[in-house]
Amino acid sequence: MQTSPGHGGSITCGRPRYDRAKEAKEFDETKAGVKGLVDSGVAKVPRLFIHPPENLRDLSTNTDGAATGLEVPIIDMMGYRDSRRRDVVNDLCRASETWGFFQIINHGIPVDTMDGMLEAVKQFHEQPEGVKREWYSRDDTKKFRYYCNGDLFRSKAATWKDTIWFDFSRGVLDPEAVPLLFRDQFWLQNSIQCHGEMSH
Repeated sequence: MQTSPGHGGSITCGRPRYDRAKEAKEFDETKAGVKGLVDSGVAKVPRLFIHPPENLRDLSTNTDGAATGLEVPIIDMMGYRDSRRRDVVNDLCRASETWGFFQIINHGIPVDTMDGMLEAVKQFHEQPEGVKREWYSRDDTKKFRYYCNGDLFRSKAATWKDTIWFDFSRGVLDPEAVPLLFRDQFWLQNSIQCHGEMSH
């Protein structure tokens, strides 16, 4: 980069300064999410998603968990309603604080219910962009939201993911407040049941 004298200052020549806030806003306004980028045939990961080198410095190049001795915490929910409640809560808190995520087993939700819910989520993301766009929102008062990166405007680099979010805070969800794909009564009832099971 070179600087040259100008009228009352210097002119910077070379690459223009990167405006992350502008790129994040433009990306968010497309309401297409990461899936929209992939479907458009993007050939290069946009700079918005590239972590600065200082964020990557401490990461190991070895991603094999077995080789590094790292294992995702597994929380066993067996007995969480009685004798093991305190242990389960402590395990959840510890995993949340140290890892930020965990796997739950023995939660009482049938495998076919989970499989059906995952299939509906996949179908939602596979819909045409225009159908999903009407549900794209960052308004946390909505009962259903589809968006890309909850911290898109705060993080140093965006995460390569799209999210759908349901608000079951009162144990009820108005079918009209969710996309048609999720309005099936069986799906809604099981979603609310899953939320109820996990929030006790």
